[in-house]
Amino acid sequence: MTTTSQRLFIQALKENVLPATGCTEPVAVAYAAATASAFIEKNTIKNVTVQVSPNIMKNALAVIVPGTGEPGLAIAAAAGIIVGKPANGLKVINQIAPTDLPAIKQLASSGKISVEVASVEDDLYVEVRIITEEDSAAVYIAGGHTNIFKIEKNGQLIQNDPKPDPHALSETKQALQDYNLKDIWDFSLETPLDKIAFMEEAGRLNMRLATEGLTKNYGLKLGQSLNQAKTIDFGSGMEADLSTKILAYSTAASDARMGGASLPAMSNSGSGNQGISATVPVCVVAEHFAKSDEERIRALTLSHLTAIYIHAFLPVLSAFCAADSAAMGSAAGISYLLTKDYDTAAAAINNMDGDAPGMVCDGAGCACAMKVATAVSSMYRAVNLALQGIQIPASNGLVCHDVNDTIKGIGRLATEGLKVTDQTILSIMVNK
Repeated sequence: MTTTSQRLFIQALKENVLPATGCTEPVAVAYAAATASAFIEKNTIKNVTVQVSPNIMKNALAVIVPGTGEPGLAIAAAAGIIVGKPANGLKVINQIAPTDLPAIKQLASSGKISVEVASVEDDLYVEVRIITEEDSAAVYIAGGHTNIFKIEKNGQLIQNDPKPDPHALSETKQALQDYNLKDIWDFSLETPLDKIAFMEEAGRLNMRLATEGLTKNYGLKLGQSLNQAKTIDFGSGMEADLSTKILAYSTAASDARMGGASLPAMSNSGSGNQGISATVPVCVVAEHFAKSDEERIRALTLSHLTAIYIHAFLPVLSAFCAADSAAMGSAAGISYLLTKDYDTAAAAINNMDGDAPGMVCDGAGCACAMKVATAVSSMYRAVNLALQGIQIPASNGLVCHDVNDTIKGIGRLATEGLKVTDQTILSIMVNK
């Protein structure tokens, strides 16, 4: 492993594995609104215009904005304006107090905030413009949830960086495309532990979110319902098996995240559910088999970096539910924990590709817990087959002989094959 590749992989982890409070699409709007509000007097607001790309709109219609109990971009923008702290990045609205809620809800329902789909080709685009009695301010984001490329005040440019191409990936993710899965495997197993010890925080945050979902009522309460299987009498006294525990904890974390919990998730590639899918199964398996701290950290590193690597071939946002590709990271991490064998990990990812074409993203909301369950369940089945030496033949569907070709095929499916799917989904959603 070269110093250059080690530096790139650590950079990829630090750029893409970040704490985030709330679903990252409405949070991006809150972040833009909070940034714009720093340039105006909040008590003289006349109107606020929010324009977003179709995928941002799709992922914001139903998901609960943390601390507010309500969904939508109007409440997200209002929260950003009233209490947002831009310096906190994706945790911009993690400090909403009960005393803040009346002002946030009053602004959101005042008719002063309008939300529209922008006429842009960008996978990820947010524009928030605030007009007051004295001033105006506008903030523009593209290419990444917190990537502000332009700020205006009273028509004057405060910041004016080049706008990313509509479907651009970060320089780091572009660089990752020149590597392969074995490179990521070798890095995760060989890098000195002190250089990747920060990955332990992913386990801490996302397992705390799982506990929140298991002990409190959020969303569909899917995690709670699965966890109750431990107490159900099946006639034999049998307790829930490992697969049930993986499902229960993973979906409970998603329940809490999408249901408005104020706790941060450790995200992956800009998504909390992807972070959950890459973290919680690995932690549950590590605990079940009493693995060492070092093994758990290396497995989390492998899982998250594999998820980032696969996402490097995907659009930033698309009609493909990337909780599935993130769970492929867990497949690699769990294969390491159980076998230390690269070929088993590659076979498990190939096996998951047998399910992947069915994973369509129809927006963020409480039903995301169901998709996390589908992704994690697929992962469990795929790893189980791989442990028995069984792999879906390359004659089947998108599965290829080389796992790296399989991964690139998933990227083509999302980038080329599902373009019209996204448009149709959003049309159905907004016309219900």
